[in-house]
Amino acid sequence: MKIKRYLFLAGFLMLSALTVIIVSACKKYTHPLENLQLIIDYNIIKTTADIHVYDISTGQLLSGTVSTDAFVVISGRDEAAVVDPMGVKIPNNRLKLVKGLTTLGLIPSAAYSPSATNMVSFNLVVSAPGYLTTTQQVNISSVGKNFVRVNMVPLSSPPSGVTVGQQSGITSAQNGTVTQPAQLVLPDEKASISIPTGIIMKDNQGNPLSGDINVTVVHFDNTDPAAMQSFPGGLTPTVERSSGNTESGMFYSAGFVAIEITDGQGRRASNFENGTIQLVSQVSPETYNPITQTNIAAGDQVPLWSLNENNGVWKEEGVATAQMVDGSLQFDVQLSHLSYYNFDWFVGTMCNQGRPFLFTTNVPINGSFLMKGHVYRQDDNTFINTILLWVKANEPVFTTFVPQGIPVKIFWDTENSPFISLSPTEPQPTYIDDLCGNTPIPIQLFVNNNQDLTTITLSLSLFCASQPDAVIKPTYSAYCQNVGGGPVIPIEMVAGEATINGIRLGDTYYVWVIYDGQEYGAEVVVSQNAYSLIDFEIPADVCSEVFGL
Repeated sequence: MKIKRYLFLAGFLMLSALTVIIVSACKKYTHPLENLQLIIDYNIIKTTADIHVYDISTGQLLSGTVSTDAFVVISGRDEAAVVDPMGVKIPNNRLKLVKGLTTLGLIPSAAYSPSATNMVSFNLVVSAPGYLTTTQQVNISSVGKNFVRVNMVPLSSPPSGVTVGQQSGITSAQNGTVTQPAQLVLPDEKASISIPTGIIMKDNQGNPLSGDINVTVVHFDNTDPAAMQSFPGGLTPTVERSSGNTESGMFYSAGFVAIEITDGQGRRASNFENGTIQLVSQVSPETYNPITQTNIAAGDQVPLWSLNENNGVWKEEGVATAQMVDGSLQFDVQLSHLSYYNFDWFVGTMCNQGRPFLFTTNVPINGSFLMKGHVYRQDDNTFINTILLWVKANEPVFTTFVPQGIPVKIFWDTENSPFISLSPTEPQPTYIDDLCGNTPIPIQLFVNNNQDLTTITLSLSLFCASQPDAVIKPTYSAYCQNVGGGPVIPIEMVAGEATINGIRLGDTYYVWVIYDGQEYGAEVVVSQNAYSLIDFEIPADVCSEVFGL
């Protein structure tokens, strides 16, 4: 069966990594006693984060050549904690995406064992051709399986609330010096930039831009949920205040703008000398001011922030004042370097680990499943973030790094779990006065008893011909999808076993794993409830490394 090929490949990958971790320590597996079976449970990495990268306009995972050419760079405070899911250090902290997916692991050490008092935090910088580069801060406060959603903006077809302006050869530069003035105004006039003659533009390595100058400006409307879902780094960031202090809290946004200036050689402007660039950005009159607790008005002052893409930290640059010009509210600021620029009030505090959610079902179920929640503030109905929770029935599951004392509401989505939905008696959305604390938040779910749906159990053991009494049980993340269409369903294989719920009998599913930027998978026709595959022989060269033969 094709599924045997898939499981063999998954096991091969795990053993390859086993070689890296265990053999590097010069310690080989040996039998404790003759004629006894040795069970090798490969479960070194206890905490993982599955990264899902979406096109915000289509709502679909990145695919095709776009996904093939996309990559993720890990940086920030705890970047040293991040390894691949086999425990191998990631070269240059750079991972490729496959089908918009990749998986990270945390080093199994006390220093990086996440908990409510020891949050592990790092930053993702995600790039893909044709998309605006974005960042996402990842915070992990509990051991186990975690999920992170990253939304990317396609420049050719942005979502509602996002306006893109691009112009090639808008001006030129000689050894970094701009030779003639230029201005780019977005089609809806939501933003504009003006570049003066004589300003010197250099990249982040100090190299001057030369030749034709190309400009991209992207404006995000803070009152549009689709635009806010693309907010780089999220609305619960770590920031560097003008005082130099580092703080965590929540943004109340008055809009943000991304600006990119490049030359024909691909050098990207980062810093300016001998002048500044003018940015004018309109702000919606419906913007909520948390200081006055009313809508924004002319004369209101809002802090201006720039984003350090390398570590995901927003830096306070100064203050912008809302001005009424020709009947529209706008900000008018001067920029000495390029970045995402964000007009935001910064308020509140955060707790590393939020209150536990307790998901219960009308009937018992086996295995785990993914729940998605869209979180909004109650006071201004603004989107905050999307949470992805790996649920094991009747076990508490925690959110991480949540705002303290801010009333929120959560709209639940079970699209990745077709066999389950919210109970008819469960209100939608869920209103929560404070996400911080210890009191559980109960959520009642309903299991679909459709006779066409079933649960599949996959069981895998691997062996070496030279060591027939040794059985290896792998642990790994995997995915499956109905080839006729439907959501991507995450799978957790632990000690050689995985349970997949909501599978339709008679349908064909594609099941795959991803490792080192490569996809390994096969199609499975579902004709039975359990696949017990115990006779897979590992290649002799891998066995030699594992057992030291």
